[in-house]
Amino acid sequence: MPRSAVPEVENTITDELVEEVAMVLKALSTPLRLRMVCELCIQPRTVSELIQITAVRQTLVSQQLATLRELGIIDKRRDGTKMIYRIADENAIKIVNSLCEIYKK
Repeated sequence: MPRSAVPEVENTITDELVEEVAMVLKALSTPLRLRMVCELCIQPRTVSELIQITAVRQTLVSQQLATLRELGIIDKRRDGTKMIYRIADENAIKIVNSLCEIYKK
């Protein structure tokens, strides 16, 4: 392709944006966290629901939820005696949907 036919791409990615994207990718970098984020993209869930869906121990689910909260991907609210977890970063939903679309077979 001749050089003139290659579209110019404006380099607008800042160090701050790189850090933000890397943080989200880090949050999605393990199968368990990715699975939990996918489930939370569908609807908010309790720890018990996530344990049932993922079939892993409560301690591991709780650890991964804490990591996702620290990274700003999810947040939680109390509903009586239950904690309900939901997506806090709408960009995480876009990323998960894009990944699913790319890898869907």
